[in-house]
Amino acid sequence: MSYFTYKFLHLIGIFMVLFSLGSLIVSRAISLTEKPPWKRTLSAVNGIGLLIVLVAGFGLLARLGILWPWQGWVFLKLFIWVLLAFIASSVARHPASGRILWWVSLFVAVVAAFLASFKPF
Repeated sequence: MSYFTYKFLHLIGIFMVLFSLGSLIVSRAISLTEKPPWKRTLSAVNGIGLLIVLVAGFGLLARLGILWPWQGWVFLKLFIWVLLAFIASSVARHPASGRILWWVSLFVAVVAAFLASFKPF
């Protein structure tokens, strides 16, 4: 597949993760006592988006010719991927921390965009 195909898939996965994560946080904040009706669907979209991001991200690395040993920004992007998965799973356990998790996920997304754009190290 071409570089642009991997990039397009990567962006679709990112949108899926961020939209589902935001929706999970907001829906959980609205109904603190009961399980939100869209929880299963949003969790599935989040997981599928994380998988797409991971596969397309490795495809992009291959297209860019970045081989082992990876540069530092690649390890940070993998850490961010794990962190976003952790945030999605912790929304259900700690619904009162939704506001903090929302801001953390926004900050993490901005850092990931910076790392992908500038590849600082």
